[in-house]
Amino acid sequence: MNRRNFIVKSAALLAAGSIGQEVFSSPLAAAAKPNKGRIGIQLYSVKDELPKDFKGTLKKLSDMGYSSVEAYGFKGEKFIDKITMKELSVILKDMGMTLSGSHGGSGLLSEDINNKDWDFWRKYATEIKSGGGKWAVQASFAGDKNSLDGIKKFAAHLNRTGEVCKKYGVKFAYHNHHAEFVQVEGEVILDYLLKNTDPKLVYFQLDMGHTVRGGGDCVAYIQKYPKRFACWHASDYNSASAAYTEVGKGSVDYKKLFEMTKDLELLTVEQETKGDIFASCKEDFDYLKQFKWTKV
Repeated sequence: MNRRNFIVKSAALLAAGSIGQEVFSSPLAAAAKPNKGRIGIQLYSVKDELPKDFKGTLKKLSDMGYSSVEAYGFKGEKFIDKITMKELSVILKDMGMTLSGSHGGSGLLSEDINNKDWDFWRKYATEIKSGGGKWAVQASFAGDKNSLDGIKKFAAHLNRTGEVCKKYGVKFAYHNHHAEFVQVEGEVILDYLLKNTDPKLVYFQLDMGHTVRGGGDCVAYIQKYPKRFACWHASDYNSASAAYTEVGKGSVDYKKLFEMTKDLELLTVEQETKGDIFASCKEDFDYLKQFKWTKV
């Protein structure tokens, strides 16, 4: 199931009462002491657990040691149609975590950023900032990625989006999947986007597992495009078994990556394995905490 379809189904679950209003309106205890370290997690990792026990799921992530979370499913003004970024940030603070930002995004919009259709990004950036977040992320490609003309239009869209986000006080990044490593009319999609977007407006959230799955070299990309990958999605993919796995157990060379990184600002785990998701997220955290960068 793709992320867009999942968000729709998740919203239906929440509307049915899986997460009650009392979760957000009940009094909260004094804020917990902030978790140490700089390892965050994308809440899409626990997408199946959030509707069952929203606060309990967040508490488990906090107990593992995660210091921040990245939301997803922004539609209009709320996270998964149920909670604002500000409400989420209050809950997170109570658990010793913060909101780093959110995944979301739009299709291709008009060329004039003053048009009403850009209200989505103005509201998206405003909501993230209201919760203390700093990053608004376009979660996937929009438009026609099978033609160079379509890729050009999307690159222009990213530049305009970055301009709007900067104006409203947050940084903008694009998150890749494995499909961006194919060539279209002689151009690798991700490389074209990197070369044709403004570094002052558009960052890239390199998803390590998806990069490996697509045939890309994570180390080579960071070497070739310094300062463009200010945020990473820590995931892993085992090329031999053709499956996603826990961080540190696949084909991504994290030791080399952490030796060379100078411009990383945000590290966010995204886990896409099957089975005991909490055990996998704990493995991810325990592996990443060994690196000097992840410590405060």
